[in-house]
Amino acid sequence: MNEPNKSGPNTAQILKRTLLVTLSAGCLTFLVAGGAILAGILLDLRYDSLPKWTLVLLLGSAPFTLGGLYLLVRRVLKRGREEASGGEAEEGDSSSPLEQ
Repeated sequence: MNEPNKSGPNTAQILKRTLLVTLSAGCLTFLVAGGAILAGILLDLRYDSLPKWTLVLLLGSAPFTLGGLYLLVRRVLKRGREEASGGEAEEGDSSSPLEQ
């Protein structure tokens, strides 16, 4: 009567994946920015140049955060496509049409 949908992930799985990606992105941003702020404050206190290093490291950490978010979302989307296709990409299809 209540058979699972074999054509793709159900709504609960999609919601779970979305929440996990959001949580992971928030944690990644918090850790990178927090580390940059902590290191900047320590350098500013050591060299007596209070806002300079904190701002430089905080702005410098933005590309690393964006790169990490890009890789995280790309990995999750790839995994979601594999689940939606039912594992067909793993069995016989190659990732590039040029490799065939």
